[in-house]
Amino acid sequence: MSTTSQASSLRFDGVLIREGSPAWLLLEHMGEPIQRSSRDACVRRERRDCVEWRTTETWFYRHNDLNYTIKVGDGKILKIEWSRF
Repeated sequence: MSTTSQASSLRFDGVLIREGSPAWLLLEHMGEPIQRSSRDACVRRERRDCVEWRTTETWFYRHNDLNYTIKVGDGKILKIEWSRF
């Protein structure tokens, strides 16, 4: 398997995985994350009250000496971050 990483995307054997891609692509190419966490966040407010909540997950991976933190919500990748440490 050939992998490259750029600012907010990954490429596995020609398949580009980026923000907005379906989360199943990540599972197909990287497998289950090392760790998952979830939280509820307000995505729409009216006056002082939240009228729409969304549960987002943060998936953690370690691949090719890089650490990946990937936020997932509604079955889509919302954000990809990586670091060497």
